[in-house]
Amino acid sequence: MYSVTTQPEELDDEPVGLRERRRRETQREVSDAALELFERKGVAATTVDEIARAAGISARTFFRYYPTKEDAAFAPDDDTAAAVHRDTLAAIRAGEPVAAALETGWLRLLEAFDARPDTHDRSLRLRRLVHAEPGLLAVALRNEAASADTLTDAAVDAAKADGDVLTARALITAVSCTVRLAFDEWARRVELGQTSSVREIYLGLRRGLATYAHQFDAVDDRG
Repeated sequence: MYSVTTQPEELDDEPVGLRERRRRETQREVSDAALELFERKGVAATTVDEIARAAGISARTFFRYYPTKEDAAFAPDDDTAAAVHRDTLAAIRAGEPVAAALETGWLRLLEAFDARPDTHDRSLRLRRLVHAEPGLLAVALRNEAASADTLTDAAVDAAKADGDVLTARALITAVSCTVRLAFDEWARRVELGQTSSVREIYLGLRRGLATYAHQFDAVDDRG
């Protein structure tokens, strides 16, 4: 899900102060500079010094915001993804069924994305780069895996002795892959000039998967 940052991170419930707001603005400016340079020169030919100079900061300051130049491409548009991740973890830890918690969280995130058309162009640009640049794809997949790890840990902890790590991981990965496919289809349609809702695409995919799940049940019954 390259349009949505889902790295595990903790958020404070306190109002965002001026210093924190400025930090986030600078983080986004650095990310925008990185994205533009990556599009123009490619990731390999772009240096941290160039990104920092384009953003009006020093290379030393760059590393206060991002560990690598590749990470700089993935600045979140706002705190929605982190807040949803936090709330999903809390729901799972409180005993809510994992599938229900995941569904609630992803639908909330997809609705927020659909409601922010001003962010869609940047999302499309990032997706094009991710598909063209192995270094960016690696970061996207790493972020996705880190998110899945924290959700899996929460699911297994909530189940205590009966926790099945492999099954929990399979469920979380399956839902994540479905969301990724929904974004891929959304991007394909938008590139063709079609109006599209990633939430509706996801719901359609989910209904289709439910049909296949019943087919698996039928196979088990015959066995």
